[in-house]
Amino acid sequence: MKFFVRLLLCLLCLSYYYANAQQAKDPATLVLEWNTANNKQDIGTLTFFYDSEVLFYGTKMKKQDCIAGKLSIFKKYPGLDQQIAGPVKTETLDNGNVKCSFDKAVTTNGTTKTYASYLVFHQIANVWKITVESDLTTDANVEKRKWKAKGAVLCDADGDGVKEYAYLVPAPIDTTREMSCLDDSCTSYIRFSNKAIPEIRLVNCLNGGVDILGDLNNDGKDEIGINPQWWTSCWSGYHVFTLKNGQWINAVPVISTHCNQWEQGVKVIQKDPKKPGNVIIHYSELTEDDIVTKTKSIPIK
Repeated sequence: MKFFVRLLLCLLCLSYYYANAQQAKDPATLVLEWNTANNKQDIGTLTFFYDSEVLFYGTKMKKQDCIAGKLSIFKKYPGLDQQIAGPVKTETLDNGNVKCSFDKAVTTNGTTKTYASYLVFHQIANVWKITVESDLTTDANVEKRKWKAKGAVLCDADGDGVKEYAYLVPAPIDTTREMSCLDDSCTSYIRFSNKAIPEIRLVNCLNGGVDILGDLNNDGKDEIGINPQWWTSCWSGYHVFTLKNGQWINAVPVISTHCNQWEQGVKVIQKDPKKPGNVIIHYSELTEDDIVTKTKSIPIK
């Protein structure tokens, strides 16, 4: 019993000593110590670095789970070596936390890969603790999975050369009534990961897949297409939108389509290779005998 009491006292003293030692160190110095602890696979020292909750490579977890993740990595790669390549750049965030960015060269199984990494430190009672650990590659993959879960697709809607995600926010359905929306207009919205791009409002639209049509009018921006879904009927109007002077307008009149056309996989719109400034549209039309798919070339805005 006395042994365990002494051990507990030793651990408390060690924790107190380490916390006091940390008070005099800036986050950039702590990054180097954190790196040394990783190379030594020193779990005891690493435990002191982390806050009670950590955003660990895109996943929020308790400190003990973060440490368990470290242990799992060390077990998988016993010869793991990581080096800070170049300077550690610090940035004080709006909330007072300090973000330390650095290149981390990681060697496993004889192969070295360099990651643009960062740690975010939060000060608690004058002691800096890690609240975020990640790298830009992981962040990009997490972001990609997040948008993919929304059914988002990449496009360059504003022509700035940077891709953004476009996704549909479907109209909210009234589950207490058959074939009814919470909003009588049954409005859906196409929104973008770049909030500077205005949303597209779609009345009488329950759902639908967002199509990226490419630059149909040669203005450097992608046009957006959608076939709004409705409760009944195989007929629907296909919309093609283009961004002009900060506003979405119809690039061509709404194109009448039928289920038959979609089932046959007929492309609704494409550039007219023989007539610049025009597009070829494929539309459905009811004749005396049948519903047929027709084609014509029309100007695009």
